Amino acid sequence: MSSHFDSTVLEQELSETLSAKRYQHSVAVGETCVRLQHRYHETFDERELCQCGLMHDIARDWNAKRLIQFADDHHLPLESEEKGCAVLLHAPVGAALLQERGFPEQLCIAVRYHTIGSIYMGRMGLLLYIADYIEPNRMHLDDEMRSSLLAEPTLEALCIRILEAERAHLLTKGKVVTHSGLELLHFLQEGGKL
Repeated sequence: MSSHFDSTVLEQELSETLSAKRYQHSVAVGETCVRLQHRYHETFDERELCQCGLMHDIARDWNAKRLIQFADDHHLPLESEEKGCAVLLHAPVGAALLQERGFPEQLCIAVRYHTIGSIYMGRMGLLLYIADYIEPNRMHLDDEMRSSLLAEPTLEALCIRILEAERAHLLTKGKVVTHSGLELLHFLQEGGKL
């Protein structure tokens, strides 16, 4: 149970292992997860949810070689897009690190899918996915757009808007949304709930 993990100790650890900018982002994602929970009337343990946001990028500052080596050494199951883009590996690697330390399964699953989105990420994963995109330090959103997103009546509707925005952004760069992300978008558009 994550209640065995002292958030102060976790914050100290992350402040020593992540860049200052990444640490600030991680703290903001944890806080945003909690704010989203209140706004959308979710019922997760607040401490666990905050820890999920705080720890989601635990391996984000690792270099490509280290991420690939860890994934290979631990035989992590990976999506094809993750195999082709080392930076995406920080999600499954981070989840494995947290699992090894005894964090709850739903938290580890949320971290596992926070970069690509998935119909398997659960509601905690949905909160994390959204919080990672909209936290206040993210420069791709201005306050008006952030407010517009937060006006959505459900987490599912909010996630659809984010997935559609990501798809449009990636298309301008000649890229596409991951298979897992598209599957999630279609699932939510058809009324699916995580």
